[in-house]
Amino acid sequence: MSSETHEFKAEVAALLNLVTNSLYTNSEIFLRELISNAADALDKARFQALVDTSLDGQELESQILITVDKQAGTLTIEDTGIGMTREETAQNLGTIAHSGTLRYLEEMQRARAAGESSGAVEPNLIGQFGVGFYSAFMVADEVVVTTLSGKPGSEAVVWRSRGDGSYQVEPGSRSQRGTTIVLTLKTEAKEFLDRWRIEALVKRYSNYVMHPIRLRVIDEQGEDKDPEPRQINAASAIWARSSSELEDSDYTEFYKHVMGGFVMPGDEPFARLHFTADAPIQFHALLFVPGRAPADLFQEDRKALQLYARRVLVVENCDTLLPQYLRFVRGVVDSQDLPLNVSREMLQEHKSLAAIRRQLTRKTLKLLAELAEESADKYAKMWNEFGSVIKEGLHTDGGQRAELTELLRYRHVADTDDGLVSLKDYVAGMGEDQKYIWYVAGPNEAALRNSPHLEAVRAKGEDVLLMSDPVDEWVLQSLSEYEGKSFRSVTQGELDEPAEDEDIDDKDDDSDDKDDEAKAKDKREPSPIDPLLNLAKVVLGDRVRDVRASKRLTESPSCLVDAAGGLSRNMERILRMAQPGTKLGASPRILELNPDHPFVTAASKISETNKDDPRLAEWVEILHDIAALAEGTVPDPAGAAKRFTKVLNNLVAG
Repeated sequence: MSSETHEFKAEVAALLNLVTNSLYTNSEIFLRELISNAADALDKARFQALVDTSLDGQELESQILITVDKQAGTLTIEDTGIGMTREETAQNLGTIAHSGTLRYLEEMQRARAAGESSGAVEPNLIGQFGVGFYSAFMVADEVVVTTLSGKPGSEAVVWRSRGDGSYQVEPGSRSQRGTTIVLTLKTEAKEFLDRWRIEALVKRYSNYVMHPIRLRVIDEQGEDKDPEPRQINAASAIWARSSSELEDSDYTEFYKHVMGGFVMPGDEPFARLHFTADAPIQFHALLFVPGRAPADLFQEDRKALQLYARRVLVVENCDTLLPQYLRFVRGVVDSQDLPLNVSREMLQEHKSLAAIRRQLTRKTLKLLAELAEESADKYAKMWNEFGSVIKEGLHTDGGQRAELTELLRYRHVADTDDGLVSLKDYVAGMGEDQKYIWYVAGPNEAALRNSPHLEAVRAKGEDVLLMSDPVDEWVLQSLSEYEGKSFRSVTQGELDEPAEDEDIDDKDDDSDDKDDEAKAKDKREPSPIDPLLNLAKVVLGDRVRDVRASKRLTESPSCLVDAAGGLSRNMERILRMAQPGTKLGASPRILELNPDHPFVTAASKISETNKDDPRLAEWVEILHDIAALAEGTVPDPAGAAKRFTKVLNNLVAG
C-alpha cells in the first residue's frame, strides 16, 4: 500500500477553519474531545468482543495513555480500542462531521429493528457529531494518527494533516489494535506539556470516564519520568453506583469535591439526594443541600450543578437544571440521553432538559419536606441559611406553590427563643375566635418583637408571624391565604375592620381609598379624646393621613399604621432598595393614639379646656416622635431630642 494525498471534501479548508476557531471557545477542550473519542473506541471494542470472538486484541487491557514529550514538543493520546481500517480512516477523519460513532449506532439500531441484535448490553457512546477530533488543530501544527483495526486481516494506517485543507494516508507499522494520536503542539500551546496542566484537565473533564487514563512524561533531556505510568482519573462515577454500595464516607469525600475540595467542620450537608431516573429520560443525579450558604449564592456567575454526558463533563455550571429558588443545591447530573449540540458547550433547547428539571425540582422539594418532618432542628438550620431563597419560589413558580407553602417557616411572637413555626402549626394553634393569620413586617426582627402594633393581638393571646426578609411581602402577594385563613398585617387598617378582600355591603367597586376612609370615619364611634385628635390633625397637617383613637394599643401611647389596602411602609422601603434611582416618596400614615394612656388622657383634658395651651402642639409632636421611634426611624431626630429634653427639664423643675 503506497502513500496517497487527498483533498478534504466539501470546502474543508474553510470548514476546518470554522471548526477549530469558532466552534469551540476554549482551546483546552481538545483534550476532553480526544479522550472521549478514545473512550468510545474502547467501548466499541468491548462490545464487539462480546459478539465477535474473532476480534483481534482480546487480551488487551482497556486503557488510555497520555504521553507528554517535552523534548519533542508533542502530546500523544493512545488507546487500545477498536481501531480503524484504511477505509474507515478516510471516512472518519477525511470527512468533517462524518461520525464513525454515529454510523456505528445507526447500524446497531438497524440490526435491532431487523431482529439481528445479539442481546448484549449496548455501549454508551458520546462522539456522535464527527467534529471533536478537529479541535486538535486549535493547539497543534500537525496531527498524526496511527491506527490498526481489530478486524482480522487489517493493516495499520497512518493519517496526517497540518489542517491546511489536505491530508495524507500511508501504511503504518502499528502491531496492536487501537489508535495513537500525536499532536505537534503550537508554540502558544506549550502549556499542555506541563504535567499538572494535563492532570488538572483530566480531573476536570474526564475524571469519571470508566476506563483508566494514565500519564507518562518525558522531560527536556528525553528521560522518561514515568516508567510505570500512573492513573490520573477516578474511573468510577459515584453517582452511577447504587447507594447500597456506598458508605457515608464516600458521599462525604465527593461532597468535598463538589464544594471545591475543602469543607469546614460542622458544615456537612443538611441532606443529599441520590437517584437514577429511566423515564422519560435516563439520567443519574447526586445532589447535596450544603451545610452553609455558598459565598456566591447571590452572584450572577455563581456555581451550579455540573452536567455530564456519559461521564464526560459538558457544562460545569448548568443553571437551567433547577429553578433559581433552588440555586443553593450543589451536585452532578449525568444523562445518557441528553442531546447536545456539536460543540457540547451549549445545550440545545430540548424537552429532555425540561424533563430532567421537572424531576430534579420535584425530588428536591420532597427531600426538603422529608428533612422538615424527620429533623425539625436540622431543617431550622437549613431554613436559616436558605429560607429567603426558597421563598422566591412562591412568587415565581406557581406550579410548585403548594409544596413550597408547606416548607415556609417563620419566627413568631409566641416563641421568644427564635424558634420557627410552619403555617400548618400556626393555624393548628389558632383559637376558635381568631379569624386571621397575623403578621408584622419590617427590616429588624428585634424591633418587630417590641412593636406597639402587637399589643392588642397579644393581649387576646393570638400569635403573630415576624417577617423580616425583604422577600416576605412579595411572597404574600402570591399567597393570600392558607387553609381558608387570610393573612393580615397588624400594622394596616383597624384591627376590627374586615380584611381588604372581604365583602363590605356598602362598598362600591369603583370607590377609591378616600371614599373608603370617609365611610370608615362616618362609622367611627365618638372617642373621649376627640378634641385631642382634632388638634393633632391640625398640628401635624399633611405629615399624617389621619389621626384616630387606637384599638390596637394597650401599653404604648401612640403608633403609626398603614392604610388598609395601601402599600405598607416596609414595602415602600423594599421598592426603594430594588430601584434606588427612582423617586418613591413615603406616603403619609395614620397616627393612632391610645385613649387609655395617661399621657394621652392628660393631653386630651387640657385640649378640652384650653385648646390654645402651647404645650399641646409640643405634646402632639412628641406622640408622633414616639410612634416613629418605635419603628426605628425618626424624621427629625434633632427636633425630637429637643422636645424630649424640654419635657424632662419641666419634670425636674416641678
